Amino acid sequence: MSMSSTDSEILDRHEAATPGSREAFARATAVMPGGAKGAYFYPPYPVYMERGDGCWLVDLEGRRLLDCANHHTAQVLGHNHPVVTEAIVEQLARGVALGGPTGIETELAEELCGRVESLERVRFCNSGTEATLHAVRLARGITGRPKIAKFEGAYHGSHDAVEISVSPPLAAAGEPGQPAAVAGVRGIAAAATDDAVILPYGDIAAVEEIVDRHAEELACILLDPKAGIFEQIDGFAQAVEQIARDQDILLIADEVVAFRLARGGWQQMVGLTPDLTTYGKLVGGGFPVGAFGGRAELMDRLDARNGPTGFSQSGTFSAHPIAMAAGLATLRQLTSEAFLHLDQLGQRLQDGLDQLLTGSDAGFSCVRAGSLFSLHPTDRPPTDYRQVATANRSSVLPVFHSLLQQGYYLSHGLMMNALSLPMQMEHVDGLVEAVGVALEQVGADGNG
Repeated sequence: MSMSSTDSEILDRHEAATPGSREAFARATAVMPGGAKGAYFYPPYPVYMERGDGCWLVDLEGRRLLDCANHHTAQVLGHNHPVVTEAIVEQLARGVALGGPTGIETELAEELCGRVESLERVRFCNSGTEATLHAVRLARGITGRPKIAKFEGAYHGSHDAVEISVSPPLAAAGEPGQPAAVAGVRGIAAAATDDAVILPYGDIAAVEEIVDRHAEELACILLDPKAGIFEQIDGFAQAVEQIARDQDILLIADEVVAFRLARGGWQQMVGLTPDLTTYGKLVGGGFPVGAFGGRAELMDRLDARNGPTGFSQSGTFSAHPIAMAAGLATLRQLTSEAFLHLDQLGQRLQDGLDQLLTGSDAGFSCVRAGSLFSLHPTDRPPTDYRQVATANRSSVLPVFHSLLQQGYYLSHGLMMNALSLPMQMEHVDGLVEAVGVALEQVGADGNG
């Protein structure tokens, strides 16, 4: 990526302000490839964090940063919430992992089933990746069909079945209405692309035609709402559900980014009733977690009381008591008043950014759903992957760094950001003002 002199100056300021992070990153690269996990890296190196409190992060240099990323949206209550911390400490006193059920997993399962109408049974695992792995495996086992359908641009985890066409090069991605299956990374089994049917997000007619063509082979359709990333298309989710019902194909709603929009999640908001749903992130209150659930007749295939059925799901750290306690405490804080506050923060942000961006030559737009939001280097909010993929992203990293230097920590790709419950209107107003400064500073006109 070529950089203007202004962009280069912004990166130079990053290095000058973060000698501690530069040293920590250099040390990390000696023992870990790239120094950090992929999602944490951005050029020239990531800022290292020392601690978090409420809606604030503190880096190694002692700078306070307003946390608008929330650890990939998971920290909806902010950091060190007293109720969550108390639940963790109480569970620690009982034991970290006891080699048998403790009952706390039952309480979290009851909380989830009580919130989500489509959930009758739930199983826990360790990540969103594991959740979709087990849900897909269950769908294939029940239907006896080998293929799955997923939408282009949707990320459902890092197992072979689903890391397909997540961000494919457009030269290899096929026609917009007939997307090709493209392996997301090297090393994926060749059969994975053969067993993946890729659907174009937002094109109901094309989805119907593709699903009809492959219906006899399809075990399930995976649907990720991309809330806060793509502009939502009215009626699209319901149309996909109807297509699945008409073809007797299981519908899996991927709500790993869950409970940000409503008490019952995204599916409550849009009136969807999936067969299975996958969860992660805030369901563990900041600890590694995954969950999947749905109708009893499907989930009960995993019931060990039924004897050898060919179905199984377990794992040493699945339903870990600390994660269960933290997740339960987190969900119980998400009351109607909490959702109202989060929505009001999100609306304030959208209003401010719309006023800032509309009619300007900034070349940026905002997508928002509840407390989730993304900034795109596009004149209009994108509705699918290809609109994102064709955008000129040369100004994204400099804008991110400008915001960081002003004290605002977002996702370095400026997508899938999140507001948290401790934030107030003045925090949002400050963020809007900082975006304005960043765009002016970078000269973000779509050309970097």
